[in-house]
Amino acid sequence: MYGSLRGLVTGRLDQRVLIEVDAVGYWVHTGSWQPVGDVTAYLHHHVREDADQLFGFPDLQTLALFEKLLTVSGIGPKAALALLSLGSPERIRTAIQTADHAFLSMAPGIGKRAAEKVTLELKGKLPESLGEDAASVASVTEDLLEALEALGYKRSELLPIVRDIPSTTSTLDEQIKWVLKQFVR
Repeated sequence: MYGSLRGLVTGRLDQRVLIEVDAVGYWVHTGSWQPVGDVTAYLHHHVREDADQLFGFPDLQTLALFEKLLTVSGIGPKAALALLSLGSPERIRTAIQTADHAFLSMAPGIGKRAAEKVTLELKGKLPESLGEDAASVASVTEDLLEALEALGYKRSELLPIVRDIPSTTSTLDEQIKWVLKQFVR
């Protein structure tokens, strides 16, 4: 499964961007987020019988909310992207917690009934603040990846290993040592 892409935006089509990583281009659905230049996109890999799609987000906080929205029956990736286009993840979380159906139904393709379903199924299931945990995890992971890339490793070979780091390794030094041991094995 893909976790993130770091590369150069080389093309645009509708609400997708083409991110080139090591001479391979990936079409990533980004909705209202339209990155330019060098970018890191955190990904949700959506596989259906008739489609294999990547959805990209600027941070883990937005990705986490997108994946929570997908747990609502009847809300697919396109509808979740439409809801995310309404504003910041915190603003959307607040709208869900306060059952602000009028705000949620302003998203393209989301009617009052879908907005009610979102608030009914997610109210009380979202953390008080979406930003703190996701932002700190993203920061630590990015620092770790950059440190290991400086040692000559490629991000593509690091991502599968970094995801499995035990929670007992809390400092950056411990995490680097743990990852390096995985390469020795």
